[in-house]
Amino acid sequence: MATPTRTVRRRKRVPAPDISAPVQEYLLNRSMRERASFHEGDIKVTLMEILAAVGEPDGEEGQHRILLLERPLEFTTYNKAGKAKATIIKGIQRQERKGSMALNEERTMAYLTKRKLLPSCTTTVTVINEDAILAANFEGTIPDDDLKALYDESDPTYAFYLIEE
Repeated sequence: MATPTRTVRRRKRVPAPDISAPVQEYLLNRSMRERASFHEGDIKVTLMEILAAVGEPDGEEGQHRILLLERPLEFTTYNKAGKAKATIIKGIQRQERKGSMALNEERTMAYLTKRKLLPSCTTTVTVINEDAILAANFEGTIPDDDLKALYDESDPTYAFYLIEE
């Protein structure tokens, strides 16, 4: 018996478009953005050093520093949709960002043990319950000075800002 022959239909393969030009343009723009970002970081470091050295104190505690330009400069920003917006820059500012506070576990455990507060300020797994410690401070069981001594405070960091008109 003869087997029937099968007709195999092959789809025509649609040729892929040549994407070399848009990929090349993408790579060029990405390379420029990365280089510009690196260069911008270097300039920011220099400006932050200048602000720290000769910037005028700004703010109540004087930790912020400001330098005004001799004359304002126009700067064009772009939103995510690519729309341009002109902004006038009149100076630069270094703003202090307060360091974070983190409860020092070793000092806190020693303190809670000494003050016989371990059962009320820890959980079964002996994890410090910071909320309970703060509540004990609020109730007056832990004085403010003692509470402050239980925390480690990191050094402040500084943020760079453009001052707009």
